[in-house]
Amino acid sequence: MPRITQQHEQQVRQRIAAAALRVFGEHGFHRATIQDVVRESGLSVGAIYTYYKSKDELFLSICDMTVEETVTALAARLPAGSTVAGKLALAIGFFLDTVDAFSAIGGGTSFLVHAWAEAESEPPVREMLVRRREQIVTVGRMLLQEGIARGELPEWIDVDAVATAYSALLDGLTLIALEEGPGYRRSESERRAVSVLELLLAAAKTSRPAPVDIPSQPFVPAWAVVTADVDRKAS
Repeated sequence: MPRITQQHEQQVRQRIAAAALRVFGEHGFHRATIQDVVRESGLSVGAIYTYYKSKDELFLSICDMTVEETVTALAARLPAGSTVAGKLALAIGFFLDTVDAFSAIGGGTSFLVHAWAEAESEPPVREMLVRRREQIVTVGRMLLQEGIARGELPEWIDVDAVATAYSALLDGLTLIALEEGPGYRRSESERRAVSVLELLLAAAKTSRPAPVDIPSQPFVPAWAVVTADVDRKAS
């Protein structure tokens, strides 16, 4: 029997991952099956189970694999920026590049949305998304701290809050891309992301603004009131 090389194993894993990414993106976690992955990949059931014990393990593995690959690729691009503003622009461009790439592959961006949908009921998926967020925020935090040290950004900004909020903004652009479908224009996403970046850079020349209080008032949807009333009458 010929010996299976590490390179061959890696190629098979990548083939399975690419197929599973399309399958989960198209069908969602619950409706997707290993048989779907078998058909999409052209491999046997045995080949799939050689590398992944279950659909859950395959789903989580793809998530972790994708995050690791994208963060590594982003880190390789950032040194090309001569200023922090340039590096932040590179990060925005890279994020939108991943949206374009996954859309071209098929299922990539919707795969992430399916993961968010599963987070509440599937703790392992939620933990994976937390790891993903932490890695993205860590990169953002490092860039912001560098910007403060170089005088490009104000010292008074909350580095962790800004990094987390900006990562959420970029993920929001993913949702907009899905909503717009064929009408999606990358230039519009660039404009939206850059407009916030410009505000951040402009803040370097200003003093800290007065504190902003966020009001909170209970909100009960009308349908919830009706449902509660119906249940009360039924009992």
